[in-house]
Amino acid sequence: MGALIIISSTKNIYSMSDLLSQKASLLLITSVILILVIAFFYSGMLIKPLLSLKKAIGHLTEGYLDEEVSVESFTEIKQISDSLNQMLLRIKNLESSRQEFVSNVSHELKTPLTSVKVLADSLLMQENVPTELYREFLVDIADEIERENKIINDLLSLVKLDKTASDMNISSVKINDLLEQVLKRLRPIAKKRNIELVFESFRPVVAEVDEVKLSLAISNLIENAIKYNVEDGWVRVSLNADHKYFYVKVSDSGIGIPEESQDFIFERFYRVDKARSRGTGGTGLGLSIAKNAIHMHKGAIKVYSKENEGTTFTVRIPINYIV
Repeated sequence: MGALIIISSTKNIYSMSDLLSQKASLLLITSVILILVIAFFYSGMLIKPLLSLKKAIGHLTEGYLDEEVSVESFTEIKQISDSLNQMLLRIKNLESSRQEFVSNVSHELKTPLTSVKVLADSLLMQENVPTELYREFLVDIADEIERENKIINDLLSLVKLDKTASDMNISSVKINDLLEQVLKRLRPIAKKRNIELVFESFRPVVAEVDEVKLSLAISNLIENAIKYNVEDGWVRVSLNADHKYFYVKVSDSGIGIPEESQDFIFERFYRVDKARSRGTGGTGLGLSIAKNAIHMHKGAIKVYSKENEGTTFTVRIPINYIV
C-alpha cells in the first residue's frame, strides 16, 4: 500500500470561473436589452392597429357615420373591425328608418289637416252656400278628422308596443274565445261588403299571452283581410296547436300582394297601393303593429300571397310565455 500526493495550482480555475461569470453577465444584459427592443418593436406593431381602431371609433362617436372602419392587421383585430362595420351599417339603417318614419308621420298627419283646411276655406270663400253643400263638406271634414284620429291611435299603439317585454301583462287566455270576440267586433264591417267570416277551431287552446296586445295583432290581420277583399268574398280564420305552439291562420279571397312588395309590407306606413289604401281608410301601420305584438310574444308571422288570388297570414306563438 502507498500514497500519491499531487499538488496543483487553482489559480487557473478561479480565473476561468471569473471569466465565465463575466461572460454570463454580459450575455444576460445583452439578452435583456435584445428582449426589450424586440418587445418594444412588437408592442408598437400590436398597438398601432388598436390606435387606428380607437381613432376610427372616435370618428364614429363624433357623428361621422359615413366612414367605414378599415384596419388591416391580425385576424382578431380584423374581426373586431368587421363587427364594427356591421354595427355601423345597422346604425345607418336605423337612422335612415327613423328619418323616413318621422317624414312619413309628418306627411300622414299633415294630409288630413290640409284637406280639412281646403274644405273649410272653400266654404268661407263662398257666399250664400246651400245647406246641402255645407252638409256635404262637413261630412268630408268629419271623415278627414276620423282619419287623423285613426293615424294618431295607431301611432300610440306602436309607441306602446315599442316598450320592453316587462310591460307584458301575461295571463292564461282561452285563445278560442279571444278569436270569437275579435270576429264578433269585425262582423259588422264584413257585413257591409257581404264578406263571409268563417272561424275553424281544431282544438281548445289555452296559452300564456297578453290578451290586449294579441287581440290588437289578430284584429289588424282580420281587418286587413276584410278591407282588401273583393265584394262577396270570404275570410277564414283557423286555430290549431301542438305541444309547444299555437297557430292562427288568416286567409282571404282578396286582391293579393305582389311578390316584390311582400318583403316590405311590415314596414311602417308602407302601402302596396296608396290610392286603394286611402280609399279603405288604411294608415299603413296595421301590419307593423301586428308584427310587433307577435314578436313581443316571441312568436313569428309569415305571409303567403298571390295577386288576385288572395293572401294568407300564418302566426305562430309559444303556448307558454318565454321570459
